[in-house]
Amino acid sequence: MKSALIKRQAFVLTIVMFFAILAASASILLINGDKLVKVAVVGGIFFPLVLFLSGNPRLFFLFGLVLAAPLGLSINFKTLIHIGGAPSYSVDLADFFLFPLVIFQIRDAITGYYRHWSFPTLNYWWLGLIGLGLFNIAIGPLRHLPGFEVMRMVKCMILFVVVVNECKRIKQINYVVIGLAAGMCIQVAVGVAQFVFKRSLGLQALGEASSEATKGANLGVYLTENAVYRIGALMGHPNLLSAYLALLLPIFIALFFCHYKRWVKALLAMIIAGGLMALVFTLSRSGWISFAAAFLTLITLSAFDGHIRAKYRAIRVFMIAGTVVAGLVVSGPIIQRITKSDAGAVDFRFEFMVVAAKMIEAKPLVGFGLNTFVYHMAPYTKYQNAAGLQKVFGEHWPAVHNTYLLVWSEQGTIGMVLFLGFLLHVFKIYRQNRRYRINEFTHALNLGIICGFIAILIDGMASFFIRVPAPGRVFWIVMALLVAINLWNRRNYQCRIVASRKLAELEAQDGKKQ
Repeated sequence: MKSALIKRQAFVLTIVMFFAILAASASILLINGDKLVKVAVVGGIFFPLVLFLSGNPRLFFLFGLVLAAPLGLSINFKTLIHIGGAPSYSVDLADFFLFPLVIFQIRDAITGYYRHWSFPTLNYWWLGLIGLGLFNIAIGPLRHLPGFEVMRMVKCMILFVVVVNECKRIKQINYVVIGLAAGMCIQVAVGVAQFVFKRSLGLQALGEASSEATKGANLGVYLTENAVYRIGALMGHPNLLSAYLALLLPIFIALFFCHYKRWVKALLAMIIAGGLMALVFTLSRSGWISFAAAFLTLITLSAFDGHIRAKYRAIRVFMIAGTVVAGLVVSGPIIQRITKSDAGAVDFRFEFMVVAAKMIEAKPLVGFGLNTFVYHMAPYTKYQNAAGLQKVFGEHWPAVHNTYLLVWSEQGTIGMVLFLGFLLHVFKIYRQNRRYRINEFTHALNLGIICGFIAILIDGMASFFIRVPAPGRVFWIVMALLVAINLWNRRNYQCRIVASRKLAELEAQDGKKQ
């Protein structure tokens, strides 16, 4: 009895000492450490506590993954700062949520719990692009740069596969959508705070642009200092934030084509209103155009959808009217941005599109190598060499702001075919999903996703959104939802067919007995 009491007291003393040492270490690091260390310490303290209180570790990691995806917090190795692709090998905040889910799925596969684990065929196009990147690493001479991008692409593929296989039920799909909405609300809140205070908030570790980069983005609008303030939230640049909003807003708008309670629709309306306000504050013309195209596509496709047209006619009229009113309210800044902006940004894009075209002509088959555009473009520019580029642009040279030309110049016609195959395959999945009307939520979500996807396709003509690590992760989560809907529809449709056949057989047997 006495020995048991001594052991218990020793155990309690050990626990107290452990937490005393942990608290002392944390205090020292919080006082003396830099911002990244402080974030890590706070996360290390609260992460296990929140995980324990959640009661569902798997759902906690899935929701955390979706929330962490748009954040730029990472530990970087072999960093080579450049534009147009991943700048380093990295361990991202999202990885701490992703890889526990990988372990869960491996465990389930070993124990036989997973009966319907899937490796979506959409991945094969992406694997082809990864293969070309590995070829660039093998032949050199620039090995680290394609290595950075290959690592990012592999992690995106793993994220995609994991989310697809976690979303086996409507419940999980719904949680991912809620996570996307919560993530967008965080971005909007940070963006509004930036707009109100007209300065950066010191959140560079999470993905906020530096004060110098923000100043450059603001100055580039009208070439007048302090004339405007463009928000970038935690996306690093206003154009990236605008594309992020153009991707997600159609999803939440499409959810109005569901029979939700009034308070849910009111919450959706507030989320959409906040997103639209932030979209205006970005002053990004490409983002505005991309969202406008996505919204018009949503209205058009819903008009040709018999289920939506019949049940939600009033909602569609309200959407159109609301958009017209909102457009009139903010028409002043939009018209000014379109008519009075410095033409240099557009001229620059066309200039580098010509550079990319020359590079494609020089190496049409396999390109210059993944993630190496800025290191090979000098002879094809009007600046002729590295010294000329450095004189005009400084240390960090711009890449072509066009996803398609960037892929084509770096990975050649082979890469471009694979990339276009990937994009067309997404439309194929959407069409397959549209045939099913098993569930109203997935049907509306499918519509919203494809409209957001169209926004990214259009934005890709003036940006490289999916090549940036944090935005790229969000893109792949959205694509995972599209595929998860497809797999869910197929499984449930087959189950219904089997159930209807059994019912018909039972009815036939009853008829014979009578």
